[in-house]
Amino acid sequence: MTELNDKLKEHFRHPQRRGVLENPDGTGIVGNARCGDILSYQIKVEDGRLAQVRFQCLGCGAAKAVASYIAELAEGKAIEEVERLKMEDIFDDLKALPKSKWHCPFQAVDALKMAIEDWKGKAHEGRRKMIDVEPVAKGGRCPYCSEILGENLDWCESCELKQAQCAGCGKKVLLKKGKE
Repeated sequence: MTELNDKLKEHFRHPQRRGVLENPDGTGIVGNARCGDILSYQIKVEDGRLAQVRFQCLGCGAAKAVASYIAELAEGKAIEEVERLKMEDIFDDLKALPKSKWHCPFQAVDALKMAIEDWKGKAHEGRRKMIDVEPVAKGGRCPYCSEILGENLDWCESCELKQAQCAGCGKKVLLKKGKE
């Protein structure tokens, strides 16, 4: 854990891969109205790999350190590998953060995956998401990591349940109609 604490401290002091890319292949932006952080990733893709990852962050030092850490982790990796990335894969590494900053890795992973979605969509208009603008009912959050589960999920007519896969931790969650 000490080595990681040192690595996070280094990203805090000297963020890596901060900046913008000229003509990016994909852009993902996530804003958090509660804490005020706004984070964007831009990517360049070559041969199915993230050849370049750059971020911009308006937020606290923890958000910038995590954005730098995630950019370094993702750059050079295959798109499929990054798409399979789940919070449980990296969250243990980031527990050195104060609990009040544990939302930062979720936000960073969301923004990076949105940049990949933008690249796949070929429109290159950027994907944007604002989180926590208004309170979300407890049933609308993952019981494992508290990430917002999403909207417009289909209900099963026979059992009145819907299944969601948390974008944050990747776990499957069953929700009962009327309890969202």
